[in-house]
Amino acid sequence: MKKIIVCLFFFGSVCLSVPVLAQQSPLLEKYRAMALDYNHDLKAAEKNIAASMEVEKSARADLKPKLSGAANFQYTENPLELSLDVPSLGLSKTIEGKQLNYGGSLSLLQPVYTGGRLLESIRMAQHQQSLASNQSKVLNDAVCFQTDIQYWSAVARLEIVSVAEDFRNSIAALVKTIKERVEVGFVDPQDLLMAEVKLNEAEYQLLQAQSNFETGRMALNSMIGIQLEHSTELDSQIPMVVVNDSLWLATGMTRPEIGMAYDRIRIAESTKRLNDSQFKPQFYVGIDGSYSSPGYNFKKDLDPNYAVYAKVSVPIFEWGKRRSEKRASSLRIGIAEDNLNKVADQVELEVSVARKALSQAIERVRLSESSLAKAEENEAKAVERYDEGKVSVVEVIEAQTYRQTSQVNYVQAKAAAQGHYSELIKALHSYESR
Repeated sequence: MKKIIVCLFFFGSVCLSVPVLAQQSPLLEKYRAMALDYNHDLKAAEKNIAASMEVEKSARADLKPKLSGAANFQYTENPLELSLDVPSLGLSKTIEGKQLNYGGSLSLLQPVYTGGRLLESIRMAQHQQSLASNQSKVLNDAVCFQTDIQYWSAVARLEIVSVAEDFRNSIAALVKTIKERVEVGFVDPQDLLMAEVKLNEAEYQLLQAQSNFETGRMALNSMIGIQLEHSTELDSQIPMVVVNDSLWLATGMTRPEIGMAYDRIRIAESTKRLNDSQFKPQFYVGIDGSYSSPGYNFKKDLDPNYAVYAKVSVPIFEWGKRRSEKRASSLRIGIAEDNLNKVADQVELEVSVARKALSQAIERVRLSESSLAKAEENEAKAVERYDEGKVSVVEVIEAQTYRQTSQVNYVQAKAAAQGHYSELIKALHSYESR
């Protein structure tokens, strides 16, 4: 089998020559897209991003004047009465208010200075939106990685079905040969019994491999959102993937988890400024206009009126509350910064482990491939020597079993290498976004 040699660099370490697994499957790319479109967590994440965008629009609306209206209606059983008596002038007058009191009003309020609260609310909404976007990217990588693992598992099970069929056919051919020799008296009938037992075992292994494959394909179908019993198209064998040199040199600092850690720092900083804004002067101007009956409606008709005002409020003494709020906010910022350092360390470790695991997995593929070639050669020689009568049937069956085991090991090594390759892609945030 053709091998491609590349140089692997581990953060400036020496150059290592290893065989590299080959190209990704077009079917895998197709199923990744299907899984991303079907995944319910990603759909919820998209709604979360849309909601955060609406929150930002809402925060920006607070900068503009607000117009509000009101209406009132009141019935008074015993309205106010005003009596005026001047005996010296012979004057006696009684004025009674009306029972109905009703009208309407409009108010226009414009914030002028709020201690930075409004602008910081907009920044907070933007940070929340960035956090939601990074959370969606984390889910995107997770779904792609899970699809990769499930797909390669299904392909490996399909390939093992082929291995089991090949083993069954090899044993069946051996049984046929032994039967012919038993009929002419060249071999002991006990050899036939041994081979037939092995053939039954091979049939059992084939049935088990087929069952495992169907289970794996149903799991893949569930992930990509199609009917469980659908005959999903798969590669017949695990293909090779070309490991790009950039994957060995990238640092993984573009990971959305690191972006989320920065977002949390910014959110903590905005929270500190928002808390501080409540202890600063607040200045508003407004206009109130009304068209209603004053008091208990001494006038017969509705009376228009308006008022222009300015409102200032200044906190003076809060018993140390402002100082405590600032200290608590500063500590929360420190916690967010510590979390960033923790995430950065985790990302660095994950990338290094993924690189090391992939390098070792590639080496296991090479070793298992070499073992398979030798096992096939050993089986061919055992069959040839059996035809010449130089070895017993036991040695032939053992050679066939060794070859089957080597085939299974080779398939499992390729599947493991594909899994570690996907781990490295995920660790470096190299999956394409939706």
